[in-house]
Amino acid sequence: MSIPSKQECFYVLEMIESHLIDFSYTHPWAEQIIMGLDAAPPWLGDLAIKKYCGDQSKSIREYIFSEPFVAGPGDMEKFHVACLWLRYERRELSWATFLRLAGEHLDAANADWDCETSYHYLNVYEDSYFCRESEEQTKRDYLADHNLRPWIEMAKKKFEPFRKMRRANKAN
Repeated sequence: MSIPSKQECFYVLEMIESHLIDFSYTHPWAEQIIMGLDAAPPWLGDLAIKKYCGDQSKSIREYIFSEPFVAGPGDMEKFHVACLWLRYERRELSWATFLRLAGEHLDAANADWDCETSYHYLNVYEDSYFCRESEEQTKRDYLADHNLRPWIEMAKKKFEPFRKMRRANKAN
């Protein structure tokens, strides 16, 4: 494994900030990269040893926002929502919590996906008293309103190396 590009690190940062990954994922990933290097950059060393997500975010931000400056990938708010979706799929988040967090993030991002869609489906789901049928219907409707599927696939692809490294680390 080689040092990831700044472009790739924007995605790593988003996975950290969405809480899709934490130190149990970043430590083995960073350690694997470091093992192949003569000298590790400080930000990568921080990802290999620091546990607090704020410290990890700070370290990776220092790298991606240093010279030479590069523009981040577009539509990162959509990638963030896809990361939240993966947390929902692994049953870490309830459907109501996913909708609330997605709405809050989209509201703060001021993006082309409006936050009102998430809040609307949260209201519908709450009004049904969180019944399973409403969850399934609002999920279908949400996915029809926000084309999240390509972003979910991208999030799965970006997450997979971290998942593999964590599993390998747990097996040892």
